[in-house]
Amino acid sequence: MAAKGESAAKSRMAVSGWFLLNGFVVASWVAHIPRQATALEIPPDTLGLVLLGMAVGSILGMTAAPATIRRIGADRAAWITGIIFALLIPLPILAGSITFLGVSLVVLGAFHGLLDVTMNAAAAQCERALGRPVMSAFHGWFSVGMVVGVTGGSALLAVGLTPVEHTVLVVGIGVLLVSMCRPAALPQSDAPSFAHATPRDTINHRAYTLAAIAFVCLFLEGAMADWAGLLAVAFGAGPTVAPLAYAAFTATWAGGRFLGDRLTASVGDVVIVRAGGLLAAVGVGLALLAGSPVGVAIGCAVAGFGLANAVPLLFRAAAGTDPAGRGLALVTGIGYTGFLVGPPLVGFTAAAAGLPRAMLLVVAGGVLLSLGANALRRRKVIAAPTQIDCRAVLFDMDGTLVDSTVACEVLWREWAARVGVDPDPILAVHHGRRPEEALRLTYPEHATPETAEWVQTRQIGVKDGLKPVAGAEALLDALAGRPWAVVTSASRALAESRLRAVGLWREGLLIGADDVIEGKPSPEGYLAAARALGVPPGECVVVEDAPAGIEAGTRAGMAVIAVATTHAPAALETPHVVRDLAAVSATLGHTGGIRLVLVG
Repeated sequence: MAAKGESAAKSRMAVSGWFLLNGFVVASWVAHIPRQATALEIPPDTLGLVLLGMAVGSILGMTAAPATIRRIGADRAAWITGIIFALLIPLPILAGSITFLGVSLVVLGAFHGLLDVTMNAAAAQCERALGRPVMSAFHGWFSVGMVVGVTGGSALLAVGLTPVEHTVLVVGIGVLLVSMCRPAALPQSDAPSFAHATPRDTINHRAYTLAAIAFVCLFLEGAMADWAGLLAVAFGAGPTVAPLAYAAFTATWAGGRFLGDRLTASVGDVVIVRAGGLLAAVGVGLALLAGSPVGVAIGCAVAGFGLANAVPLLFRAAAGTDPAGRGLALVTGIGYTGFLVGPPLVGFTAAAAGLPRAMLLVVAGGVLLSLGANALRRRKVIAAPTQIDCRAVLFDMDGTLVDSTVACEVLWREWAARVGVDPDPILAVHHGRRPEEALRLTYPEHATPETAEWVQTRQIGVKDGLKPVAGAEALLDALAGRPWAVVTSASRALAESRLRAVGLWREGLLIGADDVIEGKPSPEGYLAAARALGVPPGECVVVEDAPAGIEAGTRAGMAVIAVATTHAPAALETPHVVRDLAAVSATLGHTGGIRLVLVG
């Protein structure tokens, strides 16, 4: 979420709290599954059917999530849902009949599904605002909640705590935790991108592929959640020891997620998911071959480390797959359907062939996940010519038309030395953002009108290192007489100064930071340019270099061409990525509009 007036660190802490709460409440129920199965004398096939109730409820909750977020925002939706979710946990834990247990799981599942979508929408926005990968860490807090919930619940039940006493404790901790993450503790945010979806929005085909892989991955996690403990029982573990098999899974699962952001930066998303799927298959296979509670625990630990980062990486990849941002909602919804469908499917298979054989489904799923890892391969610069027809072209300035990297670094280092702070945090996030927004993300205590004015004024005087991006002049000349505009996070005065300095100033439409209320990633600037040119947003093409600007263009419902001048192609989530503007040419289209040809 875009931080406005509050520290991005506080935003991150609040979102982490929602993930922690979700994992804790779910795992607190998981700790009671063996006990409830024994107390209510539920056979494996019936238990699988009862557990399906949570899947049904979750689908209902996820279906309602986009409309809920559009109405009240992701932060408020997550907060309200989290409170209700914590208050509902007594229903399945204290259920006295199979029927009541099934109904309780439908209700609990509905709020679980709603919380999953809202917290992941908030997490994706927070990651974009921070300008660095943190999604694995968010999911790490979910795993911590699972570890605390299942191990704490198992231990307390083992020492004699009654189900009622444990339930009261879970509700109290849950309500306390979510109260600390209330919306007032979060920075104000733009609505999540998929909240802007309209009935005409389409979802990028890549999102469907990612959703299928997410289904497999969360199928594996769901199966491990509900059946790891019972697999230990099948090999001789008692009801108080059995949950520790799943605790071994969640311990390595959580630890792996806190390492995930650094691991993926080192070897890449595809390698992590491919190796992870194989580790999951090998781990469960070892558990089955060992045939003992200790062997099950070791195998679950191996599988947990393997599955640790697949889901965060899938959600990160889904966050920018389509203009309306609905890809994240699709992948989250279908993925968590797998999480909830996995346990009953294993249960039905166990009733027919025994639980050890049923767990071969998990082995097969791990292999399938490994084979599907290429779905996470990041976008690369296009290799073949591509044509895009439009009626107007909207350019970002810094990094797109003007190479201002050196000038911006000089300016921000000068400011940091002036106030005595480390320049690196703001250098990591300033690109594509107004100065005041970059300051709010990194040094909110300095995010004052006076500082922003000093930065804007000083920027006009810093011209060292300014130069046009390759191909910019030729492309602007080719667009002469046709609708185009510059939409920048710089002030109008700074934009004109820099464009004149590099010989790219043309009389035409300029939308600067002083023309909008909200800067990028808000779509306000691009929508204002489309209105001024009299061209529908869907017939405009945005040319950008930064993730914040790409998000602004896609949220405006426009096609986006990304130039890989300031960011690696892998970081630019759009179908059209070129090295610079020398790879883009403009001609008159067949209908009198503009035809852009991209050659890589």
